[in-house]
Amino acid sequence: MGASVPKVLLPIEGRPLLSYVLESARKAGVTRTIVVVGTQKEQVIAAFGQAGVEFAEQAGQRGTADAVLACRDLLGNDEECVVLCGDAPLIRPATIRRLGQARHEAGADVAVFTARLPDPAAYGRVVRAGGDFVERIVEQRDATPEILAIDEVNSGAYSFRWGRVKPALERIQPSPVSGEYYLTDIVREVRADGGLVVAVLASDPSEMLGANTRDELVALERGIAARREQSAG
Repeated sequence: MGASVPKVLLPIEGRPLLSYVLESARKAGVTRTIVVVGTQKEQVIAAFGQAGVEFAEQAGQRGTADAVLACRDLLGNDEECVVLCGDAPLIRPATIRRLGQARHEAGADVAVFTARLPDPAAYGRVVRAGGDFVERIVEQRDATPEILAIDEVNSGAYSFRWGRVKPALERIQPSPVSGEYYLTDIVREVRADGGLVVAVLASDPSEMLGANTRDELVALERGIAARREQSAG
């Protein structure tokens, strides 16, 4: 985005994007937070190193599944985990709690936060297996016209137990198109093991919005301001 700082440190109302995500996680009851860092890691560590945050380093930008696996030496098999995007500050604490609750209630191995959008654009499409269960997530660049017609998309937020998904994560292969390891492929791998993946549909799609352009950052600023005004009212 042409900034001199990592994207997660871009400010909204004087606070870095990542601080909003961490605050929502804390309010949701998350007791341990690991931030995956890479390029310009020193700046992120300097900004949040005193906030009770742990850090895991991803060596190279090799995709979202590789980023999650960077935490493998810090996590025990029984740990309940939620994956959140550091540049998506509008996610609510209640939504983070819903991810874990929905997974447990459905007896699923993974819960994925999804949204229905009038213009799904470049988001990965969610293909349902029936009811709330997910068959697969297909990245936009790999999708057929039939898949592209689906309006339910992946947000990038997940819930799972580490020991259940770690073997599946380690089996993910790089995309033949980009060479990246996609976390979306966890759906296919878990289902191949006989597991279940449940979708948690957003009531407010703005919760999944991230910042990849300046215009999107402005939209997030408006969203934060609107939330503040609602709280004040």
